[in-house]
Amino acid sequence: MRQLFLSSLGVNLIVIVMNLLTGIMSAQYLGPDGRGELAAATRWSFLITVLFSIGIPGAVIYLGKQFPDRQRMYFGVYLVLGTGIGLIGMLTGQLLLPLLLGGESQHVVRIAQVAMATVPFALLADGLLGTLQTQNKFRQVLALRFINPLGLLLIILLLVVSGHYTVYEFMLCSLAWSVVTFGLTLFWALRSVKPQIRRVVATGKELLHRGTQIYAGFIVSTFGTNLDQIIISLLLTTYTLGLYSVSASIASMLPTVIIGAIGTYLFPKLMDFAPQERRAQVERIHGVLLYSTLGLAVAEGLLLPFVLPLLYGEKFAESVIMGEILLICAPLNVAYAVLTNYMSTEGKFHHVTVAEIIGLVSGLTATVILLPIAHGVGAAVGVAIIAVVKWGYLAFMGLKMGLSWSKLFGLYPQSYLGLARRLLLRRRRAEGGAI
Repeated sequence: MRQLFLSSLGVNLIVIVMNLLTGIMSAQYLGPDGRGELAAATRWSFLITVLFSIGIPGAVIYLGKQFPDRQRMYFGVYLVLGTGIGLIGMLTGQLLLPLLLGGESQHVVRIAQVAMATVPFALLADGLLGTLQTQNKFRQVLALRFINPLGLLLIILLLVVSGHYTVYEFMLCSLAWSVVTFGLTLFWALRSVKPQIRRVVATGKELLHRGTQIYAGFIVSTFGTNLDQIIISLLLTTYTLGLYSVSASIASMLPTVIIGAIGTYLFPKLMDFAPQERRAQVERIHGVLLYSTLGLAVAEGLLLPFVLPLLYGEKFAESVIMGEILLICAPLNVAYAVLTNYMSTEGKFHHVTVAEIIGLVSGLTATVILLPIAHGVGAAVGVAIIAVVKWGYLAFMGLKMGLSWSKLFGLYPQSYLGLARRLLLRRRRAEGGAI
């Protein structure tokens, strides 16, 4: 798994750099208000996609690994279900947008309507990626993870050069690009697995049954992750949302790189291990990534007051304190991602659901109290509380399931040495190839 982690980490680092460039250009050319409009417009299409997924993409991965001989049938029925549900989700979102964005201008509502058209493609793409993962097609998964942000970065560059970079123009081009990447994902998935559409009702029920078990925790997690920006967009100005979006973007880069790296392979790979070996792998990965992320978060926190205003401009200087608070969450968010993968492989989806619910309730309560007083800083504190509460609950449940507290917090120096040796070996091979 170490080789997969390094490959995935490398791709995710490149993706983060591209996302950083995208964020900097958006902030520089759109300003806090434009950045806030973009966040307000796109937030709801993302949430509608999650809301209507009903956990089926996760069910495709889980059932495909459990019953490989039936994977073609799961995949075929998913294509039918996903298409119908995605179209219903898009239409529902279009009807709800005037209500959800009632306090925003018609300009923002129009941008959000364009973004909502991506829902069917985004929903189907999740299951297609899941199908590639069950087939261990990690190269294609990593390629798709790279291609999407690359296209968005090129779109922004072209719009800037042509003098047409507005939020609305960007959303139109982004919609077109999502169709292109969806087509590529579908092509690779169909090459890997030939869909078989039969026993639609029975297989559909099986997917929905398993999906709803996964769905409860996933949807609460998604709303919890986006809770801060949802509340800000409803209660405060797009200017404040723009400031907060920049801080959240900067602070989330570190956990996004690591969670994205393990998310490519960890769930399907853990299911291949026997229970005892699975626990040992989870304990080691948890300890290594917790301390690695902590060290990197401290370094990023020290640099943030100097780097953020330099990259984004002095008008975003207020984002620094929000970013510092959000960086506190980084190690716990990564550790929590490891534990959620473990719980999922054990079929304990309800533990993840409970963790998400109590985290969401705790964070929502704190955010509602603090937001009128501290604005964006209050929202950041609420997010930090969510991270602490839900990680704490899953760690506790993990101990009851046989995980060792001391091993979860072990240093595992041999793992760091192994990673270093692999990196050096790669470098020597690259130098040898160059010669």
